[in-house]
Amino acid sequence: MKRRALLAAALSALAFAPLAPHALAQTRAAQPRVASAAVPQVTPLTGEARARAIASVNSALNAQAAVQGRFRQINPDGSAASGAFYMQRPGRLRFDYDPPAALLVVADGSTVAVVDEELRTTNRSPLRETPLYFVLKRDLDLNRDARVTSVYRQGGALLVSARDRQGQADGELTMRFSAGAAPQLQGWDVIDATGARTRVTLTNLQTPSRIDPQLFRLRRDQLPRSNRP
Repeated sequence: MKRRALLAAALSALAFAPLAPHALAQTRAAQPRVASAAVPQVTPLTGEARARAIASVNSALNAQAAVQGRFRQINPDGSAASGAFYMQRPGRLRFDYDPPAALLVVADGSTVAVVDEELRTTNRSPLRETPLYFVLKRDLDLNRDARVTSVYRQGGALLVSARDRQGQADGELTMRFSAGAAPQLQGWDVIDATGARTRVTLTNLQTPSRIDPQLFRLRRDQLPRSNRP
C-alpha cells in the first residue's frame, strides 16, 4: 500500500480526518475485488432490547480503565497494518504500528497526534473531534453524547453505530463488543466523510493494573526532526 494511503487510513480510523484527493484516488483505484462471502445474520435491536444494549455498552466502557494488546487495521483499499496498543481511560491511547509502517498514534487526553517519521509529519486533532472521543470519554452516555443510528447483533457480537450529535466530527463510528452480560470492546469501524471505511480490531487483550503514563506523551526524540521545537 502507498505510504500516504496508509497514513490517510490511520487518520481516518483515529481522527475522522478527510482523505487528501490524491490519497483518495489511490485507495479507490486500489480497491481489491474479492469474492462474496457468507455474512452473519444481522439482528436489529429495538425498544427495550436496544435500550438495554446501549446501557450495557455505556457501563462496559465506563468500567474499563487500563487495557492493552494488539490491533489490526484494515484500510479502505483492503490492505492491512498491525501493531501494539495501550488504552487508559479516560482520554489516553497509544498505537505503535509494526514495521514497515513507521507510524505512531498518541492520544494524551486532549489531543490525538499521528506521527510519521518517513513523511516527516505530525498531524494533530482535538480528541473531541475524533471517534476516539466516544471510546475514551469519561462518564460516557451514548444517548446523551451521540446520535445512535443503529444497534444490532451479528455473528455473536453486539454492534453500536453512532454519529456526533454536535457535528464536531464527520462520519460514523461503529463499535464492536463481545456478547454477554459484560460486553468487552473488540474494535471499531469508521466511515469517514468520503464514505471510505477503516476497520480496527483489538486482540490479545490484557487488563493491567496500571500503564506507564509516559506512553501517552510524545517525547522530543519521537517527533520528526522538522517538528521538534
